[in-house]
Amino acid sequence: MLSSISLSLKDQVFIGGIVLGLILAIIALIVALVAGGRARRLRSQYRSMMKGETGKDLESLINQYSNKIIVLEHELERVTKLLENHEERLVRKLETTKVARYNAFGEKGNDLSFSVSFLDERGTGTVMSSIFGRDESRVYAKPINARQSTYTLTNEEQEVISTSNT
Repeated sequence: MLSSISLSLKDQVFIGGIVLGLILAIIALIVALVAGGRARRLRSQYRSMMKGETGKDLESLINQYSNKIIVLEHELERVTKLLENHEERLVRKLETTKVARYNAFGEKGNDLSFSVSFLDERGTGTVMSSIFGRDESRVYAKPINARQSTYTLTNEEQEVISTSNT
């Protein structure tokens, strides 16, 4: 039945080389199949990345977002200028109003005379005084800049200006 075949050393080395070649070929085939599967999976991921949910490709999405960024930068500049304008207006707004009532002539009677200041946070504005007398009443207005006036201020006017920042 089975007869023993004796091979020469040369033939044994040749058959061993063939078996080793077949084993290496099978390993190479397995590696190629695994690499092909990974390549297909990467290709699928690449295609899904290059297409957005709406079917747009990545380049058009980047262009669209770039245009939106440019529009938003212009809007930010506009809003920044508007904010600066509002901040300047807030500085100039009427911040404090103080009133001091007094009797201008020291006579018997009520404190019917008064001084009132209308100032912004820079101390710029107006001080008004009403002097009430028996026969007449007079009203004076004086411009104020940095809590100072080019006109002589009465003690009452100086008082309402100096206390207007508190």
